[in-house]
Amino acid sequence: MSLGLDSAGFELFFANELSPMAGETFAFNILNENLKSLSQEKKNATKSLWIKSNHPKNDLENRLRENPFSTSTGRFSDLNETSNLKDKLLIGNIDHLLDYLNENPRIIEELRNQNIDLISGGPPCQSFSLAGKREKNNDKNQLPLSFAKFAGLVKPKTVLLENVKGITAPFIEEDEEGNKHKYYAWLEVSKAFALEGFVPICMMLNSKYFGVPQNRPRFILQAYRKDIFDNLRRLEENNDILLTSEKFYNLVNLNQNNIENITDKDFVYYDIENNPELFDGVILPKISHLNNNFITTDEAIGDIKNTSIKYNLNKTKNHYANSINNIFHNELNNSIQIKNHEERNHNFIVKSRFRFYQVIQQFENELKKGATDLFTGKDISKELLDKLKIEFSKHELLFIDNTGKEISKIVSNNEIETLIKSIPTRKHSQRALKKSEPAPAQLTIPDDLCHYDTKQPRTLTVREMARFQSFPDWYEFRSKVTTGGNMRKFEVPQYTQVGNAVPPLLAKSLGENIKKILSNIKSICF
Repeated sequence: MSLGLDSAGFELFFANELSPMAGETFAFNILNENLKSLSQEKKNATKSLWIKSNHPKNDLENRLRENPFSTSTGRFSDLNETSNLKDKLLIGNIDHLLDYLNENPRIIEELRNQNIDLISGGPPCQSFSLAGKREKNNDKNQLPLSFAKFAGLVKPKTVLLENVKGITAPFIEEDEEGNKHKYYAWLEVSKAFALEGFVPICMMLNSKYFGVPQNRPRFILQAYRKDIFDNLRRLEENNDILLTSEKFYNLVNLNQNNIENITDKDFVYYDIENNPELFDGVILPKISHLNNNFITTDEAIGDIKNTSIKYNLNKTKNHYANSINNIFHNELNNSIQIKNHEERNHNFIVKSRFRFYQVIQQFENELKKGATDLFTGKDISKELLDKLKIEFSKHELLFIDNTGKEISKIVSNNEIETLIKSIPTRKHSQRALKKSEPAPAQLTIPDDLCHYDTKQPRTLTVREMARFQSFPDWYEFRSKVTTGGNMRKFEVPQYTQVGNAVPPLLAKSLGENIKKILSNIKSICF
């Protein structure tokens, strides 16, 4: 988000990041502070400040590997009543940051005096995700509300919040009488910002419409401070989007004691898939790419598919990569080689499985389902098995039979069943990329996707995933590459950093639209 907003013309004042691991990447690329080197040299960080830590300032090595959920009782803080937050990264929990601000009203006053144009953020959203366990009362659900409280303290002109599509799906509650009620997280967050004095406008975007080679739907809440919104209404007197938001804002503030009575019938979010005509750059960001010119998987990563080659920055023939490198230019970067492009180690069975995914991705739906059913242990008809044998015979495969012989062609029905069942997995979300389409939404687990090229039966590198997210090739992801087990609960390695990020190109489009609106408002006020 910061990278995209910077390109749109916003200047970073300060940032907050929960994870020290993600913070290391932010500090390196956005603030030009190398925390790893400082740690090795036993020096203190100057641009990255810890809100709370279990380790002192001179123990940067342990701070960088600290569990951020263990710092509630941390004895050390880099913040005090005289701290200057400009150009700083504050590492730690936003609720601890709120506590610090409330204890230091002078800092709040200084922030308000900055007349901040925009506060942006993507509060953690695991409990909103359709892919995860959905829990209404999970503590993580409170973080978007903490974001709203922070905006209420600082009072910026605008607010930009990003979240997963799952925030729009209802929680189903049952009362004591057995009646079921729907609870919408996106609506409750909208109410929270309205109560803090901001008029919300909500939308469901998809990154592919803004030049990102990824089919990534995301919920966006854009809110204007009430006085700014009133000026915008004077500019766009009869705009239905603004009229709807104004009505909702007034309804919330008139019914503060009965706010639960305000339902999804009282507000709306605008879906780019259903109403693309509304995304015209007037209120909602303007679409730049449509079905006939979406950036494809091959356009995004086709030039760097051989991981044994050391590719040089801006030396590939990839138009898309060179374009984002130019858009997000970095004069301070001295890197020559493209980083984060190391291949993961796979055993033969994993490679065999990836080749299987690559092949069936090319099948028509009936055959693809039949092959998947076989793979998951289901029975299929002899007729379908015959069709699969014919289709598989057209492709190079990668199996080993029970004698240890490598097999590239399937010649019998029995062989199909035997070989496919020899590569079992408990993961049923794995699939191969489609070369001629945008990539599916980026996940934070590296082995959920594999490359489309049959000579590359492997998962994607961090750099390839970063290309799908529209990060420039000079942007280097730091800290551990991946993690697992219980460490996954708090560690944010490189793959997770990429998967959790807002695509910079999307952030740039959002930022440019907000900047244009603020400029138009300024022109009528002065």
